[in-house]
Amino acid sequence: MKGLIFLCCFIFFAPVLSAQNRIFYSQNVAHRPQATTKRTSVTLTALNFSSSRQNYASLPPGVYFNGNFTIECWVKPTSHTNWSRIIDFGNGAGSNNVLLATSYGTSGQPGFYVGGAQFAASSAIPLNQWTHIAATLSGTTATIYINGVASGTANFPVPANIVRSYNYIGKSNWGWGDPAPNASFDDLRIWNVAKTQSEIQSSMNSELSGSESGLVAYFKFNEGSECGNNTAITTLLNSASSSGSSYNATLNGFSLNGGCTSNFTSGKASAFADGLSSATASTSAFQIKQDYPSSTDGFYWIKNQNLNGGNPFKIYADMTTDGGGWTLVMKNSNNAGWNYSNAIELNTSMPYTNISDVTSTSTPNYSIIGWADYIKKSASGFQYMLDAQSRGTNGGIWTANSSYTFVKTDNSQTNITLNTKFGNWNYADIGNTIQPRMPWYTTTEGIITTDDVGTGWWWGTLITSGGWGPSPWIEAGPQNPGIIWYWVR
Repeated sequence: MKGLIFLCCFIFFAPVLSAQNRIFYSQNVAHRPQATTKRTSVTLTALNFSSSRQNYASLPPGVYFNGNFTIECWVKPTSHTNWSRIIDFGNGAGSNNVLLATSYGTSGQPGFYVGGAQFAASSAIPLNQWTHIAATLSGTTATIYINGVASGTANFPVPANIVRSYNYIGKSNWGWGDPAPNASFDDLRIWNVAKTQSEIQSSMNSELSGSESGLVAYFKFNEGSECGNNTAITTLLNSASSSGSSYNATLNGFSLNGGCTSNFTSGKASAFADGLSSATASTSAFQIKQDYPSSTDGFYWIKNQNLNGGNPFKIYADMTTDGGGWTLVMKNSNNAGWNYSNAIELNTSMPYTNISDVTSTSTPNYSIIGWADYIKKSASGFQYMLDAQSRGTNGGIWTANSSYTFVKTDNSQTNITLNTKFGNWNYADIGNTIQPRMPWYTTTEGIITTDDVGTGWWWGTLITSGGWGPSPWIEAGPQNPGIIWYWVR
């Protein structure tokens, strides 16, 4: 009945950039992105625990949990030891504990425990292979996920908002009657948000940058050399930028020499996906840019279980503007052929082969607006970008400050921040330009629009079914911009 968990709070504030500091897209016309270099050069290792030793890592006192949270870890057990912890944070046995265990008893089913309530996943995890375990608490609903798929839920109490002084990775607050696991751990993450199933799936196979919103603590276990002499290493580094070294963990009781047991060992294979082929598909242009900072503008492959039947698909990415990481979700250069149904999904198999096709007014229209909610980097705090007539003009970059959707069917998504403006346009009360709301999905003339009604005085429209070139944009100019782009990151 005891297990693992971490948590803390972070809010992403997008910088407001002046016109002088804007960075615009590359003029590179090659259709193939240049070869990229992995973000880090550290050895990708994991940490092995042995039930024959009292080996564990300890974190400093802190609240860690006081509301919604998520715990994630890759585990590779060699046996199912009794209630062996991934984490156990509390003030002793049965005192405000939050824990996640590799096994509920010796069943092999992951166990989750908060404040006296506990339950087991509905399925056991296999031995001798890597499995991703996640546990979330959303309100009072607790869920365990195995490899990104829900495996049981229960009603749980909300963890008390108190300082927890005994916070362990691989150790129980009940003592060594619950032994250390016979398992290796990799990529342990603690969030102060309850991740959805799709959010867990989208990032579980890639290392994080550490700057993600809501990430409280993050251990990559890359400090040592694989099965080597690591006796000089005493600390696990916390890679969550919000908490930094204040949440570093101290190693206790590990051998760290003489083999792979109770030592750093081989990690889960393939930490990164560069998106250069369908076999190495990533999750978004943003994720590729995080993992491979030298990535250039071009075509990449991404995948999500909820899109395209779960199969990889090709996207176009702007890897330059404002730091890059933008996925193109719409290009409109002709008002012919658009209707309500295809405005959010048109030519989804990517009709372009060269960068020049993306900026051409004579190539086909394209939309994956209906897929953008699975591509954005987070439920809120994600950004979108609009430009028209030519790249980096007549538009801007906005941050969505709430949990907004790209397929909203009303005009209520107005809690947005204009971070960077492209051009000299200004918001206007009479609606003769781009309006201060996220583009929404209407049944009126302005099918995708920032206007309040999408008809009548409907400037700031991305897609319409006719009469404009390709849509009414800014009354003071350009009224008919010829081409409009819509992006997400």
